Amino acid sequence: MQQPMTNPPMPDTKWSAGSLRIVSQTITVDEISAVLGIEPDDYFEHGSLEIACNPDTFRRKRSVWILKSGLDSDRWLQEHAEALVGRLGERRESLGRLAESCELELFLGFGSENGQGGCVLPARLLTEIGSLGLNVVLDLYPPDDIAQLDE
Repeated sequence: MQQPMTNPPMPDTKWSAGSLRIVSQTITVDEISAVLGIEPDDYFEHGSLEIACNPDTFRRKRSVWILKSGLDSDRWLQEHAEALVGRLGERRESLGRLAESCELELFLGFGSENGQGGCVLPARLLTEIGSLGLNVVLDLYPPDDIAQLDE
């Protein structure tokens, strides 16, 4: 995999984030970690309460294993994706085994105060993401004033 490009930080009016999410109804977080040889940055276990201190909340129906890109929110979406692909490239076979019973998602979030913004995910990066068996989820956040117009 080519080294990530070094871009200037995004403007203060924008943010982005990236993570790998592995979701399963049958495999535990510990089993996912064992297959990948990586500990998650965050997780939710199948059967756990949505809010641990409130027994009246629902129990989760799936385990969710999350690995963050490790980059600050002022970095571009492409950089988050490249960082995660770089960490996962040597785990292609492990991801393939997990794909048999898990959903594998490259989860990319973007927000902008003015509603403007975008990104480029180069063909070579999309090819690498596809070869890892990852679905791409774009989670877009509108500016607050537009969200209030919908209320």
